[in-house]
Amino acid sequence: MSTKRIVRIALLGAILYVCKVALEWLPNVELVTFLIILFTLTMGTDTLYVAFIFNTLELIQWGFGTWWIAYLYIWPLFAVITLLLKKILKEEFLMWSVVAGCFGLVFGALCSAVYLFIDPKYAWTYFIAGLPWDAWHAISNFVIMLIAGKPMYKLLKKVNTNEKVS
Repeated sequence: MSTKRIVRIALLGAILYVCKVALEWLPNVELVTFLIILFTLTMGTDTLYVAFIFNTLELIQWGFGTWWIAYLYIWPLFAVITLLLKKILKEEFLMWSVVAGCFGLVFGALCSAVYLFIDPKYAWTYFIAGLPWDAWHAISNFVIMLIAGKPMYKLLKKVNTNEKVS
C-alpha cells in the first residue's frame, strides 16, 4: 500500500470522525452515512479501512459498549452494500438519497441486533422505542444526500483523479 493511499485513508477516517463529533449536538443528524456513500463511490474498498479508523476513534472517545460492537458491522456492511449498489445506481443521486434514507430507517434495527444475543425481548423493545428517532435519521440522511450528494461527489472525483479543483 502506498504512502499516499495510507495518508488518504487516515485523513478520510479522521474527517468522518470530526463530522460525527461536530453534529453530535443535533440528534440523529449525521454525515457518516453521506460520507460512507461518497467515499465508497470514489474510493471503493478503501472505505472499509476508513470505517475501521472511524470506529477506532469512536472507541477511544466513548469507550467500549454494545453500541460499538454494532458499529463494527454496521459501517463496513453499509460500505459493502454501497459497493454492490454502485454498479446499479451509478451517479443517480436521487436514488442514493433513498438509499441513505432507508439506511437511517434500519439503523436502529441493525443496532438492536447486538441485543438479540443478550435478551431478544430487550432487542425488540430497543428497536420499537427507537423508531421515531430512526424516522428522523432517515429524513435527515435523505435531505443531506439530496442537497449535497452530487456536488460533493464531483469534488471528490476531481480530487481522486488529481484534477485541479477551482
